[in-house]
Amino acid sequence: MKKVFIAAALGFILTSVSLAQFGQNKVNYKDFEWFYIQTRHFDIYFSKGGEKIAEFTAAAAEDALNHLQKDINYQVNSRITLIVYNSHNDFQETNVTDEYTGKGVGGFTEPFKNRVVFPFEGSYKKFQHVIAHELVHAVMRDMYFGGTVQNIIAKGISLQLPNWFMEGSAEYLSQGWETNTDMFIRNSIISESLPDINRLDGYLAYRGGQSVFKYIADNYGRQKVGELINNVQSAGSLESAMKSTIGISIEDLSERWKKSLKKEYWPDVATTQDPDELSKRLTDNKKIGGFYNTSPVISPQGDKIAFISDRDIYLNVYIMNAQDGKIIKKIVESGWTTDFEELTVLHPSLTWAPDNKQLALSSTNGGFDVITIIDAETEKSFELPFKLIGIESVNWSRDGKKLAFIGQNSIQSDIYIYDFTTQQITNLTDDIYSEAEPVWTPDGKKIIFSSDRGSHLTQTVPTVDFDMYLHNYKQLDLYSIDIDDKKIDRITDWDLSNEKYASVSADGKEILFVSDRNGINNIYRKKIKSSDLDSVKSSLEYSATPLTNSQSDIGQLSLTYDGKKLVFTALYNLGYNIFILNNPFEMSADVDSLKFTKYMTGLIKAKNVKENDQSVVFTTQKDSAQKINLTVVDSTGQNAQTRIFIGQYVSDKSVIEDSVNTAYSRYVFTNDKMESDSVRIEKRNQLFKEKLDQNGNFLVNKYKINFTPDLVYANAGYSTFYGLLGTTVLSFSDVLGNHRLVGITSLQVDIKNSDYGLSYYYLKERLDIGIQAFHTARFLYKDGYYGSELYRFTNFGLVGMASYPLDRFHRLDFGLSVLSVSADNLDNSAIPSDHNTYTLPSFSFVQDNVLWGYTSPIEGTRYSLTLFGDPGFVKKSQSFYSFTFDYRNYFRFFFDNGFVFRLSGGVSGGATAQRFFIGGTENWINRTFSTGGIPISNANDYAFLSPALPLRGYDYAERLGSKYGLLNLELRIPIIRYLLTGGLPLFFQNILGVAFIDAGSAWDNTDKLQLISKNENGSTVTKDLLIGTGVGFRLYMLFLWRLDIVWKYDLNKFSEPRYLISIGLDF
Repeated sequence: MKKVFIAAALGFILTSVSLAQFGQNKVNYKDFEWFYIQTRHFDIYFSKGGEKIAEFTAAAAEDALNHLQKDINYQVNSRITLIVYNSHNDFQETNVTDEYTGKGVGGFTEPFKNRVVFPFEGSYKKFQHVIAHELVHAVMRDMYFGGTVQNIIAKGISLQLPNWFMEGSAEYLSQGWETNTDMFIRNSIISESLPDINRLDGYLAYRGGQSVFKYIADNYGRQKVGELINNVQSAGSLESAMKSTIGISIEDLSERWKKSLKKEYWPDVATTQDPDELSKRLTDNKKIGGFYNTSPVISPQGDKIAFISDRDIYLNVYIMNAQDGKIIKKIVESGWTTDFEELTVLHPSLTWAPDNKQLALSSTNGGFDVITIIDAETEKSFELPFKLIGIESVNWSRDGKKLAFIGQNSIQSDIYIYDFTTQQITNLTDDIYSEAEPVWTPDGKKIIFSSDRGSHLTQTVPTVDFDMYLHNYKQLDLYSIDIDDKKIDRITDWDLSNEKYASVSADGKEILFVSDRNGINNIYRKKIKSSDLDSVKSSLEYSATPLTNSQSDIGQLSLTYDGKKLVFTALYNLGYNIFILNNPFEMSADVDSLKFTKYMTGLIKAKNVKENDQSVVFTTQKDSAQKINLTVVDSTGQNAQTRIFIGQYVSDKSVIEDSVNTAYSRYVFTNDKMESDSVRIEKRNQLFKEKLDQNGNFLVNKYKINFTPDLVYANAGYSTFYGLLGTTVLSFSDVLGNHRLVGITSLQVDIKNSDYGLSYYYLKERLDIGIQAFHTARFLYKDGYYGSELYRFTNFGLVGMASYPLDRFHRLDFGLSVLSVSADNLDNSAIPSDHNTYTLPSFSFVQDNVLWGYTSPIEGTRYSLTLFGDPGFVKKSQSFYSFTFDYRNYFRFFFDNGFVFRLSGGVSGGATAQRFFIGGTENWINRTFSTGGIPISNANDYAFLSPALPLRGYDYAERLGSKYGLLNLELRIPIIRYLLTGGLPLFFQNILGVAFIDAGSAWDNTDKLQLISKNENGSTVTKDLLIGTGVGFRLYMLFLWRLDIVWKYDLNKFSEPRYLISIGLDF
């Protein structure tokens, strides 16, 4: 909804009436109370309850920045704003961006103020990675662009960098190399699916780009990564920077990089197994499309499998036959319904009930995560009576009485149990550590789960001095917890690896699980302590043996109740697919341990060297748990220096200098030789300093509204009525984006003859409110007594508006406008001024759940109903009403081809009825008017004359009237998705072809309307009905160009073709 508001602001000088705009809604379900702390380099904003994650952010951000500045030999020139949300659902309500932040968006760095925005999602490992990754973006934006879009515009910076460079550098500089990327690149190169460097896009931009930077570091030295990043700015292009840094072109680098990967990974083909060799594959992403076939859960009887797939673009839930993989049905559609707004594929979010009929599914709905019970046969569903800010990894107990799942709050993720009998939920592991993937034992007495708790088995809440950043939160092990006494038993303790996705045997004495112990996620088998009668003291005493020796990433295990069938996901042919194994507990990999990958071998060697170097340091440590914590302290000593906690809350502005409100313009960073080093250092010290209380902890400040500029720039727009218009846009907002000011000017000779306006929007609550004041002026020639006479039309307006989103896809819009409209004859002063003042209440209902394709929506439905007018309370002679509707349905076929049905219409009545015209298309460059010019005849027309478009093949204003109806049918086919190989701008990558039929008319008197008649030859022809048909192309070149060849059609013959050139998105 926010984007719609801003679009209305930018367009108010082009139109006089703001009617319903399409667009999906960003709903503010919650009322956040915001605070901020200030570390040396960062202003960290967090909402109530987020104190602990703010502390973690402070440590992680300062640590990451310290390493990054050393890596690239660059120091930031301004403080960086970090905005932390307590959950992903809270993050989706951010007003920092108008874009929808789906489950796949872990964070972003916005370009206007270089703000870094990210959520805590229950895992501190992921949280730290997102912080470090986004900081790389913020620092590089500071380096290349001065941190803001405004700076780019002011200095005319034209540097363009490909996605693989930006995302690959962020991944490599934030985490170096790790097993997930190692597995992904192995699969990509073995399956021969890895493109050249300039073709790395989408997810490959992250993983492939990270691999490119690793190759540069390994072969030319890590310092070359920093040199390359610095040289990009001085060289002006990535190609030149690459040559000056390592002496070769990107094309040559691509060839060497891929050859190196083949040498490293291809030998694995001889020593490991493809998932197809060790199991039966049930899905094929290459044939069916998409990337994800994930979260598979096999039914208790083993006859069917439920899973999530994006084969149809959206993430939907399917059920397939467990024997042959044939789809039985699709039971859930997400992404365009209010019941299932969004699903997640990163954690198993499905589970079968013991009755083999019902499924439990976690999803997002109304700003929270919920669990829905679905009958797989009837497809009837209901939600369980609770909601949390985060839910994942659902598992149903075998007696059918309880559900275990991972629930998240603002500082941790825990195992929760829902009791169907009492309808109550219980937090089973209420502590700071992160839990994942709970699974019941067959007797229902224990739950096996994955956690980062290390050796901390006692369920206690850490003291206020506990520092999660110093805890080893990056390693996951398996544990079991007793439901009754909450006693925790550790099952695995392998170093440098993660153990997860446990499945329990039918007798409850063994488990299967996934581990990357050798550098690749494989399935292992292990006995566990099943009761106190076992002779072993702990499950750790049992050894684990591998069942697979896979060359690809395996995960998300699901086992039948009898333990005879196992399904799992595996990375295969550059996509996640589902596989099935029979009798897994009888399998063996014929070896007691798997060969370590090259990367894992290097990790082990580095760990051994580090332990030898630090052995003297740790000989005095008595507590093994503390020893584990100390081993992860950064060797630079930065952690020890920055361990500061949330302290005193202050609200009095006089207590502390607020760097957010400080005028940093006085801190000028320059190479001026007259300025001494000591002066420059002092300026940096003033800018980069922590704000602490008397105890040395962070001062917590209440959030203050402070407007700063987003953009000030000259803008050229194109109007359907008036053609090219030049304006200056001034946009301001607060840090959180809740308050916005937008000003627009187009100054001419004086104020009377100019366009200008100012808008304010309050977006913090669910109800969005805005107010606009504007003035517009246009000069048009009209026929008069002395021939063609010049008229000035002006409109001064004051508009109040409100928008209430019912959910993501539906909303109500309200408005109240006061317009003062006049028409003055500048050539003949004897003609009196035509002046009217209108009071216009308006109401609209809007639905929009469409999915966008390349240049326009491709699937879904959007429609609007709008009623507005002047009731005539002030002046009855100018009263009128108008009702308009616009219905559009988009049908997608063959993955990304589309067919559009659109029906729109309007009717106006009253003393001064609104007029509509049809004919032409939006933003038509080589336009013509059937009326000889813009068909504005009086002040009323200037305010309310509205085009109903497109009806191609005809001039603008081919028909005018107080009523109109319009039908559009359009076929849209992507002709060329990639015109050429290599790193090309978006506008060269897709060409869309269209074929269309437009039909409609505008009229005043319905009784006199005659759509069809007979011509002089007795043939049936159109009369008031206009029909146009044609074909066209859509391509990007700076912006979207529409090129159409169109013919009029009167049911008897076609006209000569017309060639239309226009700009902008299709309807």
